[in-house]
Amino acid sequence: MKMKKYIWLVVIALLTFTGCGTGKLSVDERNALEKKVDQRVFTADFDYCTPFRMPARQLSSEYFVRLTPDTLYSALPYFGQVRHVPYGGGTGLNFETRVKKLSDKTQKGDWRTFTVEVSHEGDDLAYVFHIYDNGKVTLDVTSRERDYISFQGQIR
Repeated sequence: MKMKKYIWLVVIALLTFTGCGTGKLSVDERNALEKKVDQRVFTADFDYCTPFRMPARQLSSEYFVRLTPDTLYSALPYFGQVRHVPYGGGTGLNFETRVKKLSDKTQKGDWRTFTVEVSHEGDDLAYVFHIYDNGKVTLDVTSRERDYISFQGQIR
């Protein structure tokens, strides 16, 4: 009887952990990802955010950021404290603007970092992308007029 319980426990553990892969990309997918990142032309879809001073949230709609060498298109929600907004509330993190500065810092290991600086509605924002070799991305958004917020997602 004791051996039967042990076998069932092992079977359940194996079934549980087979779905917990690391999400590695194939060689072709990884090469395509590296090409997008090298050319600084990619779109990142986000499904999770962590606002400062608030609980983390699962995002239910289509939220993304598209980067080209000279333009940043941001379609993101914002949760948090705002110190100054334009009359009427502004558009938050939903805008298209020219990139003021883009810096690429290649890291050792399995990830790269991009910092994109933009101005929108009188606010200076920094979008810091941490792109991992499995296609996952973390975006940290800092602002002069808003609290910090972080997003997690996938490169498309």
